[in-house]
Amino acid sequence: MQFYLLMGKIINLAVLAVLTLSLTIAAPKHYGKCGVMPLKAYTQNILGKNVGYYVEFKNGSKKSVDALEWQARFYNNFDELKGTRTGNWSSGNFISPIEPNATTKDLEGVWVDGATKVFIIISRVHFTDGTTCSK
Repeated sequence: MQFYLLMGKIINLAVLAVLTLSLTIAAPKHYGKCGVMPLKAYTQNILGKNVGYYVEFKNGSKKSVDALEWQARFYNNFDELKGTRTGNWSSGNFISPIEPNATTKDLEGVWVDGATKVFIIISRVHFTDGTTCSK
């Protein structure tokens, strides 16, 4: 009899754990690093095919940023992951660094079949003082 009571408690705990886990798995979203955040990103579709994406970043740090690296995660309308790609942005001769509290936009060309949404996860930030943040 005690065995069945114990099994019932274990099953109840398992069900509770699954429900808790399903509530903590959040919808896809953007993730920044070291004060730099993706503000928005959206796919560029032509005739129903994803051919690229736009992304806008804001530098919320106290230093100027001259390079970013990120992972772009592509989803369909059911929030099913359709693919990932890496992206990067760098300042140069014609593109100024991102000053503190300023924003910049970037356009990336990619082909991800079935993607309708894109979410950005910044992986590395390089500042004009030569330091890099990748924690």
